[in-house]
Amino acid sequence: MTGMVMTGIVMWVGGRLIAILNWLATGFAVQIGSSPDVTVFPQVKALAGKSALVVSACYVLAVVACGIVTMVSGSMQARYGVKELVPRLVFGFVASNFAVPLCAALIEVANALTEAMVGGNGTAVFDAATMIVTHLGAALTDESTALLAVIIGVTIVFLFFTLIFTWIVRVVVLVILGGLAPIAMACYGTPWTEPAAQLWWRTLLGTLGTAILQAIAFSMGIKMFIDPELNVLTLLGMANGDVANLLLALVTLWMTVKIPGLMRRYVTRGSGNTNPAVLIMRTVATSTVARKLPIRRGA
Repeated sequence: MTGMVMTGIVMWVGGRLIAILNWLATGFAVQIGSSPDVTVFPQVKALAGKSALVVSACYVLAVVACGIVTMVSGSMQARYGVKELVPRLVFGFVASNFAVPLCAALIEVANALTEAMVGGNGTAVFDAATMIVTHLGAALTDESTALLAVIIGVTIVFLFFTLIFTWIVRVVVLVILGGLAPIAMACYGTPWTEPAAQLWWRTLLGTLGTAILQAIAFSMGIKMFIDPELNVLTLLGMANGDVANLLLALVTLWMTVKIPGLMRRYVTRGSGNTNPAVLIMRTVATSTVARKLPIRRGA
């Protein structure tokens, strides 16, 4: 009697898991490695406009302060310090005006890099959830593997929702970074505020890098148990059973979910030297924005 009740509970939970996975496959086919162009969102435009007003007001005060120091102070050291500060203020003001297009260019570059690395990954969640449903349904028909399959299935569903949650958080972070982009780039105007600009760069590149790494990890992991020729269990000579494939999907999802935590360490650490990746991304993004600006060649 107890065995029949236990079997009924396992089958009921398994049925609910299959229903949830089918919903994920058809109702939430999110592109793991893509980042939307948040600069076209109304919220980002409104916040960026307010940030630009703050930058303009602060720069007027900074220019007035520099002028007062130059006229009042008679020491060469103070004047030399002002001469160093003026070019930084000019650079910060110009950079703040191109901050939003620069942010859009970086998102475009990151999406293009993801497309080049893994191709179109819009159906990755659909393919993964479909294959997991297939293996889970087959494992439930065997009483010896049904309970273990249900336990693995519960963990897989939890990781799926964690992955979706991290994707939503990433989009929200991009919205905030896009709205604060003018203020962040304006922080290059003084040596005291430059660390804030560097933190903005690390956060933006870390957020976009998270999407790229998650796309690579998720797509490659899914191919390992969807494509029979690439199945790692077959290549290693292991038993290619339903439970083994569910464990492979579990490991793939776990690795993908762990990537944001690794990127968080990169963002929160101190920035001693300029990262070469930051320089490359800045150069590519700046050239992309420059090509899109409506500037005449004669100018």
